[in-house]
Amino acid sequence: MKKRITQFVVDGCKQALFLFLMLCYTLGHAQNVKVTGKVIDANGGSLVGVSVKVKGSQVGTLSNLEGNFSINVPNQSAVLVFSFLGMKPKEVVVDGRNIINVTLDEDASSLDAVMVVGYGTQLKRDVTGSISSIKEKTLREVPVTNISQMIEGRIPGAYVTTGANKPGTTPSIRIRGNRSFSAGNDPLYVVDGIPVNDAITDFNPSDVVSIEVLKDASATAIYGSRGANGVILVTTARGRTGQTDVRYNAYYGITDVVRRAEIFNGEEFVKFVRDSYAALAPPVTDELVLFKDPIERESVALGRYTDWQDLIIKKGHTQNHELGISSGTDKTKINLSLGYFDDEGYLIGQNYRRYTARINVDQNLGKRIKLGMSLLGSYSEIDGANYNPYAGALISSPLGQPYDSDGKFMVYPINDPAMPNPLLATQKDKFINLEKRTRVLGSLFAEAEILTGLKYRINFGPDIRSTRGGSFNSTSVSVGVTPTASTAEAYWFSYALDNQLTYDKVFKNKHKLNVTALYGIQQRINESSNISVRDLPVETTTYHNLGSAGTIVGVGSGYTRWNILSYMGRVNYAFDGRYSITLTGRADGSSRFAPGNKWSFFPSAGFAYNISEEKFLKGVSYLSNLKLRLGYGSVGQEAVTPYQTLAQLVRTAYDFDGVSAFGFAPSNVPNKDLKWETSTTANVAVDFGFFNQRISGSIDVYQTKTTDLLLPAPLPTSTGFGSVTTNIGSTRNRGIDISLSTQNIVSKSGFQWSTDITAGINKGEILELALGKVDDVGAGRFIGKPLNVYFDYEKIGIWQTGEQAQATLFGSKVGQIRVKDQDGDGKVTTADRTIIGSPDPRLTFGFNNNFSFKGFDLAVFVVGVQNKTISSPLYDGQNTVAFGGRYNHLKLDYWTPTNPTNAYPQPIAGQGPASVLYRGTMKYFDGSFVRIRNINLGYTLPKMAVSKIGAKSLRVYFNVTNPFVFSSYVRNHNGIDPEILDNPATINYQLGLNVNF
Repeated sequence: MKKRITQFVVDGCKQALFLFLMLCYTLGHAQNVKVTGKVIDANGGSLVGVSVKVKGSQVGTLSNLEGNFSINVPNQSAVLVFSFLGMKPKEVVVDGRNIINVTLDEDASSLDAVMVVGYGTQLKRDVTGSISSIKEKTLREVPVTNISQMIEGRIPGAYVTTGANKPGTTPSIRIRGNRSFSAGNDPLYVVDGIPVNDAITDFNPSDVVSIEVLKDASATAIYGSRGANGVILVTTARGRTGQTDVRYNAYYGITDVVRRAEIFNGEEFVKFVRDSYAALAPPVTDELVLFKDPIERESVALGRYTDWQDLIIKKGHTQNHELGISSGTDKTKINLSLGYFDDEGYLIGQNYRRYTARINVDQNLGKRIKLGMSLLGSYSEIDGANYNPYAGALISSPLGQPYDSDGKFMVYPINDPAMPNPLLATQKDKFINLEKRTRVLGSLFAEAEILTGLKYRINFGPDIRSTRGGSFNSTSVSVGVTPTASTAEAYWFSYALDNQLTYDKVFKNKHKLNVTALYGIQQRINESSNISVRDLPVETTTYHNLGSAGTIVGVGSGYTRWNILSYMGRVNYAFDGRYSITLTGRADGSSRFAPGNKWSFFPSAGFAYNISEEKFLKGVSYLSNLKLRLGYGSVGQEAVTPYQTLAQLVRTAYDFDGVSAFGFAPSNVPNKDLKWETSTTANVAVDFGFFNQRISGSIDVYQTKTTDLLLPAPLPTSTGFGSVTTNIGSTRNRGIDISLSTQNIVSKSGFQWSTDITAGINKGEILELALGKVDDVGAGRFIGKPLNVYFDYEKIGIWQTGEQAQATLFGSKVGQIRVKDQDGDGKVTTADRTIIGSPDPRLTFGFNNNFSFKGFDLAVFVVGVQNKTISSPLYDGQNTVAFGGRYNHLKLDYWTPTNPTNAYPQPIAGQGPASVLYRGTMKYFDGSFVRIRNINLGYTLPKMAVSKIGAKSLRVYFNVTNPFVFSSYVRNHNGIDPEILDNPATINYQLGLNVNF
């Protein structure tokens, strides 16, 4: 019995052991899953050598030449970790899949990140020039209407001025200050390798995936004469290898006016009129004189007043829609996008609509030949392009009425021919001001790898653009005249043709050599025509039948053409990841100059030393990057009007013995000695990073000297001409660019907080002018001062009661503006004018904070400007500050015997703006400000939730633009806005959606 029991136990243990082993074997083989896939970058390119590891184990592999990988994972819940130099690591849960395709995003802070440098790319560690980059994630943080707005506050040294909030307005950009007076200071845009001359608003910003800004000569010299004011490289989205992606981005916004000009309300206007007549000698108090029109007197008696601003301001609406498709195989990649943008302005009659279509295609023909195309089609319309009703609303009397008692529109709200109804231009079919723009921009290239490392590329970029503007004023709008109409058309055709040879080779894993040679041609043709007429017999034809007009007021046409021929060579050499040298030389020949001066050569050199790669710093754990950059070089400027080296004629009228006749006379003084304006820049910089790039940034110190300025030199009036364009004088810009990025919090809970700070300090000054180191007072140019200054008398108060004798000596009287006697000679002369300030700021900065937690993200973007003076057009001595009692007026603290203020002068009935002595001194204000430009709050839905609708990702967001501004001009002087000086200040609320399928 005992033996049987023992045998039973032994047999049971054997069976249990066998079952256990079989179970382990079955589970092991059942969970050992083979996973394959492909790893690509954001542009769809295959990534070779990507590390693919099973998290928490030693199991791993590398992607092959096509980016493909294969790996066995222990179970379905395994996590794969993908890592690659210059890319952000990514973790992916297997989750039962056998095929996993992964896209790695570039890590902009990594030294191995790829940067576009013009005619090629470089690793960030090898770059020697001053280049700032904005990547796609940052570009997508804020919905914008044009590419220029993407740069504001994000590039140190780049100053973006909005200037207006009118639909379709293009901001102005200055990179490291102004250098030139006449040759222009706008940077060059290069979109997908093609130089773009203007009209950057034609592009859909949703197509852009990266922006690089080249700032010093070491970086810009490769573009020669086109890069004198900096270069903005724009890269648009291209197709990706893998499954098809469909994206839809949209937002809808409301524009609301938050601040407008403070003018007198009805009661204040009545007091203003009475005070102005009380200033006469003798004072006038008769109401029939003060308020001549019965409508005015009735309004005063009834307390009935009209707020004209309310009548022309409404809520604006914006909407944007973009549909994109991206797909690709190893041989063919395609990206297609369609865009629609509509901005219905907050002022009646101002709107902007834009339609865009873009297709980018890349095709591999075998292993050595690649073809590609980028094609943009754009059409836009601007209503009210040259029309602004706001000024009329500010000066119209609040005592007038827009409609009579029968509801009929009143052309004159009061009986004043100089004050028509500001709503005239809003009457349907009575006023038209419309501009239509059409553009086709292409980039076609073919690239062949002749030998390993040696490539030839030809790039052709045609740019065709046309505009057509039409305007019409009916009889009821143009008071006192018959219907008028006009049209203006312009056509531009330009192209760039580049032949590029590149040799790229790495020797012994330490020596990296890149040689680029370029031969390029650029041409631009502009044709224009215009006609204006009056006495149209039928108003319904508006500007579409000008031949029927009784009178032709004017006809004109024009044609210009210029060409640039270029040769360029660049050598990049890097050794052991520590030392980099860039040598560039470019020769440009321009048709704008006369023979003998057409050509100029622009060399540059750059050096970089990655100090942190030295062995003696390898043990410093907190130091992740320390790099020194030095750059020096020259670039040219030829942006003068074509044909200035040629003698030109203009038609003029003559009197031959009482008989009128037309003839021709010289219109300019030709200068065949004109040559290139040249800017030479020295740049010293340090790039740094600490704690594995948790803290990173750069500091650039630069100096740019511009010589042979293209300036009009004054001529004696006896010559019949005021000036002649010549090469005279020089300017200098000195400054510091600072950028700092920090990852403040990266917690295990998923909460992240990062900060990006940029700052640019610039001091521009004139070194020499036409007469050497002598001021040109007439032109407002002064040695040692900024290129642009305000030169005027300095207001110090108002002459007060008891100061009549002193005021008389100064040619003024009590109650009027008192200016400073700068030279102390007891009188005011032109010698008492002084420099009030400059419109060019000394400091610009941006401050961006990003927060994210479990699908939520918040971005708060702040911009600021310091040490800037503004000249407000509302205070510029026009009717809004006429102090004459006729027009409505800015609400100002004006002087009266019972209100002896030192702010603004006494109103005097009947005077116009020109009668206000030293009226221009009232318009200058401190233009410094700090503005919260954007607050963007978004939420990305979980993948499980969006997968139910077949989507890969879905993000909704709410954005507020311009919610707050901190400015002494607004706070202390009732200013509208330190950037938007003569239109209402607005705030924009936008609700948006980003979804990928």
